[in-house]
Amino acid sequence: MKAGILCVGTELVTGLIRDTNAYFFSQKLVEKGIFPKFVLFVPDDKQDIKTGFNLLLNDSEVQLMIVSGGLGPTDDDFTKEAIAELLGRELVFDQATWERIRQFYWNLRKTEPPENNKKQALVPRGTTVLTNDLGTAPGLKIDFFGKTIFVVPGVPREAEFFWSVMEREMNISVSSFYRTKILKFCGIGESQLATLMKPFLSRLPSEVRFAFLPNYGETWFYFYTYEADKERREELDRLIEEVSALYGDFLFSSYGDTLEEAIGNILRERKLRLAIAESCTGGLLGDRITNVPGSSEYFERGYVVYSNRAKMEELEVPREVLKDKGAVSAEVAALLAQGARKKSAADIGLGITGIAGPTGATEEKPVGLVYIALADEKRVEVKRYQFGGDRLMNKRFAVQFALSTLFVFLRGKG
Repeated sequence: MKAGILCVGTELVTGLIRDTNAYFFSQKLVEKGIFPKFVLFVPDDKQDIKTGFNLLLNDSEVQLMIVSGGLGPTDDDFTKEAIAELLGRELVFDQATWERIRQFYWNLRKTEPPENNKKQALVPRGTTVLTNDLGTAPGLKIDFFGKTIFVVPGVPREAEFFWSVMEREMNISVSSFYRTKILKFCGIGESQLATLMKPFLSRLPSEVRFAFLPNYGETWFYFYTYEADKERREELDRLIEEVSALYGDFLFSSYGDTLEEAIGNILRERKLRLAIAESCTGGLLGDRITNVPGSSEYFERGYVVYSNRAKMEELEVPREVLKDKGAVSAEVAALLAQGARKKSAADIGLGITGIAGPTGATEEKPVGLVYIALADEKRVEVKRYQFGGDRLMNKRFAVQFALSTLFVFLRGKG
């Protein structure tokens, strides 16, 4: 059994805002063993809504449909009208819904709702109205020739609220789609990991499928199948453990869900403290590290040394090195890492320097050039990276690869 998701909103298809509802519903469906076969986006146009809705309605595999958005009180909200016309059901005024809208306004603003809110009390005949505790637009459940259709508001907070309501209202059996836990790797590219794993993956039965997903300097991997009984699920779980054991040198998700969480758990376990020195990333690395609750147990301090003067005054980088090698160099990255470690009396120092762009580049040092250094009491390692994004992208990649470099460094220390 499969599902289809239709998200309505001109703001979504034009990129004005980023959709989260499809992401949320897809995750929840997969957790229930239901495969989202279609995820569609259409603008606030009645004919376009009909086109998208009709595609889902006419697909024999799609038994569950979720439509979000277009339930507001304004003249550009067409979702209910489009669905009612397609299903051949007239819109009728639901007095109970209107009274609830009036109560919602009174509780919130001590006033009556505007007249145009009456539009939200119109529902297709034969519809089950689902109460919205967080807003004025009700949700709808429609049973139509073996399909279960849910129509919910597009406001993310309200859409997510309706998931628990939908779970209670679903009259469907659990499907056989199954996805294993996701293994997350860093320090190795997608193509490298795929090449490494090819001998193992070539021996899998045809019913077992797998996927590689590059994600901002990480590579994610998982197995999935459309035919998962209890034995098949157990088989896939065993396979994922085999992959963990065989190719675990770069696997960080066994330590934590995010890379910064995994690093924090290793530092905490080994009772190590970290200090960092950032130049081109301007504090983004410290932000990532301290997003983890309890990071004060292992994160000593961070230095944002953006100017050459800051590098000299805060971390004692010699003026001569800055002049001869330049602020963006392997030598300065190493001095930043060593300086952060020594000045803070931490166990490990990490330094980043680079050219985020779009200015500041030379022929020898292009935009996106970044040096990342790590230092402990015995050694200093420096890695050179060349990124090709815009300013913000280069900063984000620099932080991501700094974390990847730190994880691999810590694994080597273990």
